Amino acid sequence: MKELFMPTRVILGKGCVKENASLFAEFGQKACIITGKTSAQKSGALADITETLTSQHIAYTIFDEVENNPSVATCFRGGQKAKAYGADFVIAIGGGSPMDAAKAVAAFATNDMAPMDIYGTIKKNPLPLLTVPLTAGTGSEVTPYSVLTVEEIENKKSFSHPESFSKIAFLDPGYLESLPRSVLFDTTADALSHALESMLCKRTSDISNVYAEAALRHLGKLIPDVIAGKPDFEKLLFASSLAGMAIAHTGTVVVHSMGYLLTYYNNVPHGRANALLLPGFLKLCAKHVPARVTPVLKAFGAETVEALCGIISQLVDEPVLLTEKEVKTFAKKAISAKNVSQNLWQISEAEEASIYATLQ
Repeated sequence: MKELFMPTRVILGKGCVKENASLFAEFGQKACIITGKTSAQKSGALADITETLTSQHIAYTIFDEVENNPSVATCFRGGQKAKAYGADFVIAIGGGSPMDAAKAVAAFATNDMAPMDIYGTIKKNPLPLLTVPLTAGTGSEVTPYSVLTVEEIENKKSFSHPESFSKIAFLDPGYLESLPRSVLFDTTADALSHALESMLCKRTSDISNVYAEAALRHLGKLIPDVIAGKPDFEKLLFASSLAGMAIAHTGTVVVHSMGYLLTYYNNVPHGRANALLLPGFLKLCAKHVPARVTPVLKAFGAETVEALCGIISQLVDEPVLLTEKEVKTFAKKAISAKNVSQNLWQISEAEEASIYATLQ
């Protein structure tokens, strides 16, 4: 059975927040803005949002305590603030961290539950969510997933809910113009990883491939300009959202779960962790499921796996070196991840170790 479910309205273009100010009033009279400490201000997005809310006579409060790779504890505090304020809806401004945090905040705000209960049954629908991405890569604006840091397991863990999809995603390329080169590379790699993993998993379908192949076609043309320092932010936002729509239907595979450990233990940015691991993963795919790799290469516009891996490597702004102990420890932990079951072949712990070993 196949199903298409993509409830997010996407509005793309410069000035899209203020030009669609009346849409905010459809969600209530009190908003809770979720963001980090600096990017929302630096990009101008926070000023645009607050001015828009004021123009629509919508009161707001700001929770700006979201850290990179936000913890469940942080999101719980945000949820308590939104609940105490009586927020009608939540607005996320930022990259993947604020958007993922906002999904958890929206759930905590409507449910009386302990922090870790977010990974159980969420009985009441979360508050409506609007998103304003400040990077082109995470795709969180069009997925129901929220990936949070859980200190108790020393790793990241995701939850999802059908109502965690953003109601409206406002994609303004102007907000990305202040992105540092390293963040641009990392988030571009994340979008590429989403499209690749979506096409190389058990849940792949004709529906998901509509999004994933389109994302790869765009990224194949856009990434050389990113590397050359001439990014087209509007097209990157579009490609990132397409890749997000793909994984909204398929989820991700072992590249993501393996990368979470690099992020947790070695503080490697999420997209960069994916870029570091993708070459090893793709070479194993070429060995085990070559017929599934062929359409991937065609969509991206690469003649060989080696050529694609070479392009991915250029998105790694800073290398990472692992010790033999880290390789073994990470592989042992990563093989138990939930999304291992979605791999196209029964990947072994030794094979995951071989991917990590490429970073020695």
